[in-house]
Amino acid sequence: MIRRQKYILSSTHLDSQGFRMTKDALDSMLSQLNGIRKPRLGLEHIRTFPPFGTICNGKVFQGEDKHYYLSAEMMYFDKKEFITLDDGTQLVKEYFNEGEYPFIECEETEATKLSIPTDPANFEKVNEHKEIYELVKQESDLEFDTSEFGRKSQLPDPETVITITKILATTLGIIKSKVTEKLGDAIGEDLAKLYKLISQLAIETIKKAKPSSRPKNFVISYPNIECNVELVITTHKADKVLNSLTTEKLKIVAEKVEQLKNFEAEKIQFIFNDSDIWEFNYLLTKTGAVIGTIKSFNKRNELYNQILEKQNNEEKGIS
Repeated sequence: MIRRQKYILSSTHLDSQGFRMTKDALDSMLSQLNGIRKPRLGLEHIRTFPPFGTICNGKVFQGEDKHYYLSAEMMYFDKKEFITLDDGTQLVKEYFNEGEYPFIECEETEATKLSIPTDPANFEKVNEHKEIYELVKQESDLEFDTSEFGRKSQLPDPETVITITKILATTLGIIKSKVTEKLGDAIGEDLAKLYKLISQLAIETIKKAKPSSRPKNFVISYPNIECNVELVITTHKADKVLNSLTTEKLKIVAEKVEQLKNFEAEKIQFIFNDSDIWEFNYLLTKTGAVIGTIKSFNKRNELYNQILEKQNNEEKGIS
């Protein structure tokens, strides 16, 4: 039986980060919660953890305190199985026994221009992330759009997303595609500019994002119709970000993407591991299932159990 929990996602109260949602903003979220595609049910906004399921059945209501609240149902996967690849690698699959709930994040449209979304909550000053954008523009000479995203957590891990185009994905070697010599010369110049942009962005973000004690997440995202590809580098060192994006290191990504597409993948995530090698982490399928490494699920479950234990201790008054 599918486990369901009702939960208040947001309200018009002032939140812990000093923001206040309007009723119109709460209403606008209903289309995501009640559409065919669903938001992921994650843990502490940690991108590298496989989801537990989906969030659905949104509702906006007014409380006795006259404030408005957005509630929804947390729906947990109820089926689990193991999959063994031809090379002997064992993966875990979690899914719903009944119904298909594809993820809304897999519906991202292909980028026509480089863009950099950032969470401003990870900076001391209100516009500090915008100051970084300006520095990067001056240094890289590469045009890009900027945007902001928010994560409802006390202080989420610093995270910057770099959304790239098909041409840049091809040049980096993330996907397998033929590039003509003439086009190769042109995009080769853009690739040099991209490396410069990423270098400057990594240096400034690591220097200024908070909390300084936590490593920073740099996400290279290539959304496309066939299968979204997401690369995550978690580090304190700017050099490691650039080192991860050499065409030689990215060869394994293109090969794995071709192999994993057989699972009807809509999104495939890779992480740059401690051995400085790109490693498959998990994927999301067209039917709303998640398939990933045993390690990725174990890390998720370990933190989940720690959070539950802490909550139970607090309820019992144990420090």
